[in-house]
Amino acid sequence: MVSTMGTEHGVRYREQGEAVGGTYLMVHGLGGSLEQWSEIVRLLGAGARAIAVDVPGFGRTRTVTGAFSVDESARAIVRLCAEKDVRDGVLVSHSVGCVLAARVAALAPDRFRRLVFVSGALVRASEMAQHPTRALRAPMLGLTVATQFVAGLFPVPRPVLNALARVKPLRRLLLRPFVAAPDSLDGGLLVETLTGTGSPAVLRVLFTAKGIPYDDILRAVTQPVDLITGDRDPLIRDQDRVLVRELVRVEGDAVIRRCGHWPWLEHPAELAALIAESARHDR
Repeated sequence: MVSTMGTEHGVRYREQGEAVGGTYLMVHGLGGSLEQWSEIVRLLGAGARAIAVDVPGFGRTRTVTGAFSVDESARAIVRLCAEKDVRDGVLVSHSVGCVLAARVAALAPDRFRRLVFVSGALVRASEMAQHPTRALRAPMLGLTVATQFVAGLFPVPRPVLNALARVKPLRRLLLRPFVAAPDSLDGGLLVETLTGTGSPAVLRVLFTAKGIPYDDILRAVTQPVDLITGDRDPLIRDQDRVLVRELVRVEGDAVIRRCGHWPWLEHPAELAALIAESARHDR
């Protein structure tokens, strides 16, 4: 199946498959790019239409100034959905990307029937980003949140990615905060999915986090939500999966074993199968 690339309304995207099997729209997490969904696009695009986007300000659309706005980015993605005639879609997001996805879903409720939050039940982590002094109560979580922001800020040079793919000790050192088993990662997929990461827009998110109405944005979602979480995700505990139910209507709650915060890299086949299963709930 041929994968096509393009840019519409300032949003870079990759598309594969036919809409006759339904449409998946995928939004990456903080500091990520559409490349993180590469294998998921290939797997889902075999039987449906899969579209991954660069959130404006990230990936190849990043700018030197780090300009970023949740509302403006959401509206740009909604315009892309109109251009692509997305209907009856499933909106899939990763990590902090769930906030942007929730805003997209609220702006275009007629285009999406369900949301999937992958590693997205970040209630305590989001509160900590908005109120950094809370890290004193949970220092390990605070350190992990800080690591996520720092890692998302800097583009990773290709030679470093190639070294990560080849050298397991380096992988253990640098990727342990994000994955459960660095040694077992596919080196080629690692390079592919981490290409395009890093953006100064991460600083803008950090500095404006207190002003982002996280709870209100999620409460505005009218569609059902499914959660997919790694059992070794350092950012998410059972408490978070309970708390997120106070904000959105959670219908599915799947856990991937031996998995950290990046299931699209650690267990892509299982993740794609769970997303496809989620899409079948309303059929």
